[in-house]
Amino acid sequence: MRAPTRPTRHRTREALPLGLAAGTLALAAAATLALSGTAAADLPNVQLLVNGGFDSVPWIWDCSHASRSSVPHEHWTEGTPTADDYAGCTQQVQVQPNSTYTLSAEVRGPYAFVGARGTGTGSGEVATWSSQSDWNTLSTTVTTGPGTTSLTVYFHGWYEQAPYRIRSISFYGPGVPPGPCGSAGATTAGSPSPTASCTRTPIGF
Repeated sequence: MRAPTRPTRHRTREALPLGLAAGTLALAAAATLALSGTAAADLPNVQLLVNGGFDSVPWIWDCSHASRSSVPHEHWTEGTPTADDYAGCTQQVQVQPNSTYTLSAEVRGPYAFVGARGTGTGSGEVATWSSQSDWNTLSTTVTTGPGTTSLTVYFHGWYEQAPYRIRSISFYGPGVPPGPCGSAGATTAGSPSPTASCTRTPIGF
């Protein structure tokens, strides 16, 4: 007599309970953010703007209605606003996600603005300004969002106001020091992509 055969049972893979699946996704997202935060923490705090003292060639900055000082040892840029142009300059820099930077500048004039747009947090823009006629320092904190890898730093005056001057500007925080125009900053193995050293953006305010 033939022995009875054991019935074949096909077990289906059960889906993760909804709560467990959501928890798994949350842990994965947290791990991704932690890794990006670790990458930024491993980088030194450096000046990420090229020619922030307006004293070197190539000029790098994209400007409208602005002129550069030729006075030895007293370098500055002057903007002369008009009725339809507030005489601004811009420079694009690469940044690290979820990171904090300090934007500072020495300015003078009836109205002088400095800021950064494309931050990926809040309104996407941070700015500060001064109406002092003597040299003074502007400073503000810029925080990047989780997907932000570049932003635009700018400075400008205001429509139909008197000329303003700016003699130094810095954007300081975690990153790779920019190299001369046309070459990337040096990086170490495993570090993020080098900072774009000479990327230009149109004024487009």
